[in-house]
Amino acid sequence: MRFQFLLVSIFSFCLVAIPADAGQLASWKFDAGRNRLDFKTNAGVQPKAVMLFNPTRLVVDLPGISFPKPTVTQRLTGNFRTLRVGQFDSSTTRIVLELQPGYTLNPKRVQFTGENPIDWYVTIPVPERGATTLPTLSPQPNLPR
Repeated sequence: MRFQFLLVSIFSFCLVAIPADAGQLASWKFDAGRNRLDFKTNAGVQPKAVMLFNPTRLVVDLPGISFPKPTVTQRLTGNFRTLRVGQFDSSTTRIVLELQPGYTLNPKRVQFTGENPIDWYVTIPVPERGATTLPTLSPQPNLPR
């Protein structure tokens, strides 16, 4: 009887220890001509964004979304330097769009639009030459209707 109780206890512990499947980043694309970042996940997500400086970059976090690959870096042209996609922590994928040195953008004009909980696009204002000391603000995503 004791052995059965021990076996049931171990089995129950193993079930609790199995991590829940997180959603994954399915695709992303930056269209420099339209200053637009599109991304798609295979599970619903509520993205969060912030502007960081030195170097100036737009950071988009996707909580509850995993990226099971090494960090991917894409070189960009024009006012944008790179786009990086990687796993920020155990439950958050991070997309970083870095601007060329000397450029900045108004974070109040960054617009998130969710076509549905898994399809999102971020409209980014045209970067401008100038000081990079704008206040750090988090744009609020427009939720799908």
